[in-house]
Amino acid sequence: MTSPRHALPLAFVPLRTAHLAGKKAAGVKEVVSAGALVITSGKLVACDALMQPERAPFLRPLPAGTYPVYLYVARSGSAIGFAELRLRDTAVVRFELATIPGQDAATLGERESFVYPVGTGLGSFADAAAIERLRAADAALQAADPRANDYDSRLRDELARHGGLWTDHRPDPHAADNVIVFRSGDGDGSYPTWFGLDDAGEVACVVTSFRVFKEPETPEQKLRKVADVFAPLIAAIDRDIGATLKARGFAGPEAAYKVKSDEGELKLNYARDGLCFEVQAWSRGPYLGSAHFRWTRVRTTLDVGNEHRKAGVPLALESALAVGDRAYGHSAKIGATYAEHWDALERAVLHYLPVKPARPKKN
Repeated sequence: MTSPRHALPLAFVPLRTAHLAGKKAAGVKEVVSAGALVITSGKLVACDALMQPERAPFLRPLPAGTYPVYLYVARSGSAIGFAELRLRDTAVVRFELATIPGQDAATLGERESFVYPVGTGLGSFADAAAIERLRAADAALQAADPRANDYDSRLRDELARHGGLWTDHRPDPHAADNVIVFRSGDGDGSYPTWFGLDDAGEVACVVTSFRVFKEPETPEQKLRKVADVFAPLIAAIDRDIGATLKARGFAGPEAAYKVKSDEGELKLNYARDGLCFEVQAWSRGPYLGSAHFRWTRVRTTLDVGNEHRKAGVPLALESALAVGDRAYGHSAKIGATYAEHWDALERAVLHYLPVKPARPKKN
């Protein structure tokens, strides 16, 4: 699945996949079947129909038809996390942010999205024609009684018949089109909607997120977080050690990262003719865990703290292992020691890390 900069409802994918397979995904209390929406004009509106019935329909049209609506209720808190209008049972391979006139998803920053506001604790899906009927019905109601409103007169009782979660509201009982109204997660707020597209580019579903289910981080986001954690250490290493290494013909630093769950690993290399000065560091979540300094050549490694001490080279370090913020202090001490004792250190390193002769090729 592609990953644009703007927000995506990635948490929805496994929930929908499980429901299509007749299963219940982790964290889901139930998936409520909330009637079927009739699309007549092809213009879909998602909004708080009581607060903003004048909201414009989405730019992407939908084929006319009758489509089921499903509400994904979270186990924790029993709030509706996602509302899905399902057009097809095909798998969603990418999402397209639902936009109305005047909105452009390309202008959004990372994790941003366009939303519709909710002020009555209710969201909805509706055809634009049904929303027009709703506005007309509400205007007629208030013309007869200025103190009346559609919620008190009809929606309250309709919602109660479905446990307060949803209702299939028909502004005009004689018309086919309807408004599927449902509770908006934990209540009022601003909520985004997406079109879920299948591998044929067809709309498989339309989904509104009420920000109840936690969204997983993308690999790109995890990698950026790991790089941010290590950035101060890399800067300290390059400042305190890099100048000496570069003056001796080493190139670098070259940083490589690994992401493991919420932890990260760094390998920072300065290289010259197959000889590397390597900094290996680990992070735990947003914190630097430890940093280890060593030399490498071919497959042989040399710990900075122990073997150099055996070689009689004074490093003035208590350990090659630096924990937490002490890693920055260690980088400064190592840098100062290397600048002062470089010739002896390099001889020791080359003594312990000989060049292994290449094996002759078999004929």
